[in-house]
Amino acid sequence: MLKIGQINTLKVYEILQQGYSCVLANGSVNPAPDFDEDLITYVYLANSPNQLALGDTFDAFVYVDKQQQCVASLAFPKAVTGQTVVLQAKAMTDFGAFFDWGLEQDLLVPNKYCQEPVTVGMSYVVHVFYENDSQRVLGATKLHRFFNETDPYSQLTVGQDTQCQVWHATSLGYKVLINNAFLGVLFHDQTLAKHRIGDQFSAWIKTIRDDGKIDITQLQDNPDSRKSLQQLILDDLAAHDGLSTLTDKSSPDDISHKFNVSKGAYKKAIGALFKANKIDLSKDAIKLK
Repeated sequence: MLKIGQINTLKVYEILQQGYSCVLANGSVNPAPDFDEDLITYVYLANSPNQLALGDTFDAFVYVDKQQQCVASLAFPKAVTGQTVVLQAKAMTDFGAFFDWGLEQDLLVPNKYCQEPVTVGMSYVVHVFYENDSQRVLGATKLHRFFNETDPYSQLTVGQDTQCQVWHATSLGYKVLINNAFLGVLFHDQTLAKHRIGDQFSAWIKTIRDDGKIDITQLQDNPDSRKSLQQLILDDLAAHDGLSTLTDKSSPDDISHKFNVSKGAYKKAIGALFKANKIDLSKDAIKLK
């Protein structure tokens, strides 16, 4: 079947005045398909930059336009259904917000799928999905409709290394998407620096609460992480003629920007390297031995 909101391989069935009628590449062209039963397999391809002939096959993104017609585009969007990306808001209406996702027709995020009021020109983390009821490709900034806020199958463990993305800011910290599968919270006292919506970073599972909610931290400090940080520092020194001005006196923000770790973790790492006689320390610089 045709996959709305996805890339499909299509075949030209009929050449029209302003485009083409198409079927799935593995569908039948002769005899003509049953329009009543197979209408969804027909796609109108507008604004084709290339001349296509009968029977040609090509990849195209398939979606439903404002006239509720199934159309295809040779231009691919910034995300297909099931993907979560950072998009910029272009317009607001009484029924929702429109986001630039790389196509001529903007992506609609209806009000019921908005996490907060949308400001035009600002960027938000948007999940792209296909809504069966309306048969449209839509977006959502309210991610808890699509991702678990708990870990019912115990896929996560305390101390586990994860990849996170900030999708909403609160007075207590940040709501994050964990491994593109779960939602968790990064409290302000567990961060390395201030974050913006859409920021991505490595973090660790700090706590899985009694209610199943997930807290994360960027302040992990264990033997494995310290050993890894020590090697990163040595590699950085080797890449810069054995010299670095990032010392234990540097600001936490500068250290976080360089190595994505807390100042405390950095001080422990360079202290261990000094004791191992691998570096020389001074007030203003670190030198590789």
